[in-house]
Amino acid sequence: MSSSLGIYIEDDLIKYAKVVKEKDSIKVEAFNVMFYEKNNLAEAIDRVINETYSFKIPICINVSGELYNYYDVFALLNKADVKKSLDIEFDMMCSEKNYNKNSLEARYILMTNKDDNEKVKALHIAANKNDMNRKLQAFGNYKVSSMTPISTSITNIVDVSPKENIAIINIEKETKITTIAEGQITRVDTIEAGMGQILKDINMTENSMQKAYEVCKNITIYTQDSQNLQSEGSEHLEDIMPTLYKIATESKQIIENSMSNITKVYITGLGTAINNIDLYFQEYMVNLKCELLKPFFVENSSVKISVKDYIEVNSAIALALNGLGYENKELNFISSRVITGQNVNLDQLFKNMFSAQAFKEPLAASEKMMIRMILLVFVGLMVFSAFSFETMSQIEEKTAQINSEITTARTQITIADSDLSKITGRASTYSALINSVNNLNESSDGQTYTRVVRKDSVPNLLNQIMFVIPQKVQVTSIRNEENTEHVIIEAQSEKYEQLGYFKAVLDSKGVLVNVKASSGIKDGNIVKVTIEGDLP
Repeated sequence: MSSSLGIYIEDDLIKYAKVVKEKDSIKVEAFNVMFYEKNNLAEAIDRVINETYSFKIPICINVSGELYNYYDVFALLNKADVKKSLDIEFDMMCSEKNYNKNSLEARYILMTNKDDNEKVKALHIAANKNDMNRKLQAFGNYKVSSMTPISTSITNIVDVSPKENIAIINIEKETKITTIAEGQITRVDTIEAGMGQILKDINMTENSMQKAYEVCKNITIYTQDSQNLQSEGSEHLEDIMPTLYKIATESKQIIENSMSNITKVYITGLGTAINNIDLYFQEYMVNLKCELLKPFFVENSSVKISVKDYIEVNSAIALALNGLGYENKELNFISSRVITGQNVNLDQLFKNMFSAQAFKEPLAASEKMMIRMILLVFVGLMVFSAFSFETMSQIEEKTAQINSEITTARTQITIADSDLSKITGRASTYSALINSVNNLNESSDGQTYTRVVRKDSVPNLLNQIMFVIPQKVQVTSIRNEENTEHVIIEAQSEKYEQLGYFKAVLDSKGVLVNVKASSGIKDGNIVKVTIEGDLP
């Protein structure tokens, strides 16, 4: 029986899963989602390892903030030449985009190129060294055996037919879409919108990321056919729907533009905490089959707890499978150094040298001398090898200590730079406040300043609303409070998400600032909301 611990790490969230394999049977022994303070990552990791009793098993984690690039290389090149070719391409890209190549570490995998048999495609992935060192440093004396991108490791838990083309939408802090065609990964796309934004918006009200996560688990999205079941007091839907709409529409566009003929879409990640999210995506991708991604080894009949709870930690399960032999070693960002050599069977060697057959005839003086010389050289080599091994071990130990000190120093410098930026920002704010107070003191005649709304502001507002309002949204009232910039809009629609989209567009397009919306009141088939904001 073998086991492995997968830990998916984000800025303030950890998902972990301990997976055990016995013969052909795989099961998840322990799993959870937990939030932590950003400066207490090491404490959170120590807690996870102690709770799962994972002191001596492989630990597999994820890299963050990866850069994905795609290059073509000649198929006849050997591995060394392929690497050189990709390094040149990557150098050029870094120069064009002003990236510091020395701060990045890269891995790649090769794919077949149907358009050109003389070339192969390379999926090139680069990750920030400082971020990787920060994570590894948080593990202390615990050994991390694998560090891979979750966008590629997520394929560990899906059983894909060689002729099947699928897309996996992994909704974590940000959303990553992994496209698999004919059994191989062909593309990874990133959407900045994800559960990170949803939890952040809910946290503004709940003041707790854990409570925000629980809110998501208790919210159900109803489709158009069952919208009459939607509760009038569905709290926080206005915090969820705009981001979810953006993820769904951008995912649809990416999948439709894919060169692969996608037939099925799997939904996974922390976003699956929201009930009916698969049905919501199905409404946008009517020609595809959308479903939640269940690990291939999970059978409903043998699982005593909800499969949905497994799905929320799919990323951690996929990482844990790396430690059980499912890993693509080409994408492991952990550099391993192994001392290799030939194993010499001394017993067999001496048996052959000093067998009865070898001593049937008396040894000559020259033969005895030769044997003594061979034994002397052999002993000398053994002593030299032992001495060299000890010396190299000490050198590697000192090198590791130096690298650790360098990493710690760089981390402290980064923290100091961040603190300096915060101090500078606050100093600017305080200076602005002092200037404002001085300007008020300079007004000796008690003159007051009132911003007058321009006479063309309201017509301009109506003109902008005309271009951005969704077709199925109706504005019933627009009011501008007297002598202020505050605007109140009464709107209604049959679909709540249309109103949510209208509110989001008013905010994102800059039509209004400080945009807020009521939870909405349902009157028959019509949902009414009040949207408030200030003229920019």
